Amino acid sequence: MILAMGTGQDHKGSEAAGASAWAVARGAAEALGETAIVCYRRAMPAYKHRPPMSGNTPVRRYLSLSAVIATINTGHLRFTRVDQFQDPFEGSVPQKQLDDQIVILIGAGSRRTMMNAVAAHYQDMATIEPPDEDPWTRMTRLRRARTRSAHASCWSMGAESEPLWRAYCADGVGAALRTTLARLEVSVEAHDLYVSPIRYIQYREAPAFTDEMDSLLHKRDAFSDERELRLLKFDEAHYGALASKGASVSELPKHISRDWVLSDVIEEIIVSPYADVDYEDWVRRTVKAADPGLASRVVLSELHERRYAPGF
Repeated sequence: MILAMGTGQDHKGSEAAGASAWAVARGAAEALGETAIVCYRRAMPAYKHRPPMSGNTPVRRYLSLSAVIATINTGHLRFTRVDQFQDPFEGSVPQKQLDDQIVILIGAGSRRTMMNAVAAHYQDMATIEPPDEDPWTRMTRLRRARTRSAHASCWSMGAESEPLWRAYCADGVGAALRTTLARLEVSVEAHDLYVSPIRYIQYREAPAFTDEMDSLLHKRDAFSDERELRLLKFDEAHYGALASKGASVSELPKHISRDWVLSDVIEEIIVSPYADVDYEDWVRRTVKAADPGLASRVVLSELHERRYAPGF
């Protein structure tokens, strides 16, 4: 048997590439008297504005201990619908995009007025009806609809962050899952996700967005300390259904889950820098009870003075 590998893009987006993989496999099989089989691996959607990143980049997800244990026990990674995040700017666009929108809409309105004025003098010339929905209202509605059609799992890149312990763990007490970008991407490649760092911008000064995913993968500069890596699941069918004015469309769940085996991905389970000895011991015992194979991966935060004592 001769096995050839292709991506989902070969299969769906490029018949030539798929045919090439098949031809190579078939030729080799005929030469050896074997059977040719072509397997296609689904390619993750590509975000054209994702910056280059090393696969060795460390990434962390800060959680309560109960959330860590739930992830172990369920074998699922949880995603939250983007419109449920606290940041009211999620899904919004820069001021420049709104300014450009004004010009476009004024031009369209002026053209309609001019053409209808001409049509009044020609019996056979049709008039242009105004849209059944205010264009500003429609654009705002569609931008908000994107946040209702997207779910995200948020991670942080780079070194361990003391502010993130306080922001995402009650009273700074919890645990963080640490792995690398490469391992995380491999673990979710079957789930049709965008994987990209958030880009932080000044919305009053930034240029207009040029990609349909930009509004879901940008945030204000004030959030830059998060250094967020976002795993994004976008439901095209749901968004398409919301496009029609007055469409009766059920909301997607506030949370969704995808198959994900923590022990296959995570290199360390880090105990909070604010943990006392009893809490640290509790974390170790709880993780071991959930999966004994993870016991050796539980470590105390490098920010804790019991891990690295301050030098005076």
